[in-house]
Amino acid sequence: MNGIDERREADYADTMEALRRAESALPDFTSSYDGEISRLYEQIVNRPAFRYDPGSDPLYQSYREQMVTEGSRAMRDTMGQAAALTGGYGSTYAQSAGQQQYGLYLQKLGQAMPEMYQAAYERWKDQGDAMQKRLDTAAGLADSEYGRKRDRFNQAAALEQQQYERGEKSYDKLVALIGQSGYVPSDEELKKAGMNRAQADSLRMNYLQKNPLAMMMAGYWPSFGGGGGGGGGSSSSGGSASAGAKEQVKLAANQKGSGGNGKSRRT
Repeated sequence: MNGIDERREADYADTMEALRRAESALPDFTSSYDGEISRLYEQIVNRPAFRYDPGSDPLYQSYREQMVTEGSRAMRDTMGQAAALTGGYGSTYAQSAGQQQYGLYLQKLGQAMPEMYQAAYERWKDQGDAMQKRLDTAAGLADSEYGRKRDRFNQAAALEQQQYERGEKSYDKLVALIGQSGYVPSDEELKKAGMNRAQADSLRMNYLQKNPLAMMMAGYWPSFGGGGGGGGGSSSSGGSASAGAKEQVKLAANQKGSGGNGKSRRT
């Protein structure tokens, strides 16, 4: 595997790791409203079913006290009027008339019972609706908070993806440039492309090995020519080439020294 393939494998592994981190980050998100949501939810699901108890109904107790008071007054007034007619409070008629008036007020209290029941149920229902509304509000605020965090995460992921794509383009352009011309990039260009110097040197050496004349001009071997020049020896940088590459270098040098007439120069 060459340096380019190794880098792409490393980039792929880094990308997969980033995705795994992203997938595990959002589910762990906790909202500042979670406590309120849990409390309201427990209150709603554990709320007792509606049951009407007149003894604990303040409205019923107030109405009952009113009816008893008014019934007692009506009973006394009726008994007084009957006593005036019959000559005394102890008469059977007076007592019967008084009890009848008192009973009428108790009857009113009984007739008001369905209305009291309905009023109590409406209060119980309104309390439940208010609790549900508070729960919905808290859940909505939590969703908004989560949405803001998700948006920030997506923006950061998009920016990271853009940076990665720009780096990939820079890397591919630099690979093509070195591979086509033997270009020597600067440290800043290497950093921008995410390439190290060893990778750039490897790409450049591949180019030079495929272009013997460029290799000769780069100073990897002494020039080959006539006169008092010596034959091929070790390269100035310690590099070496195949026999075919050396022959191409010699041929290029002889053609250059022949004056452009297409004939090889004598050595």
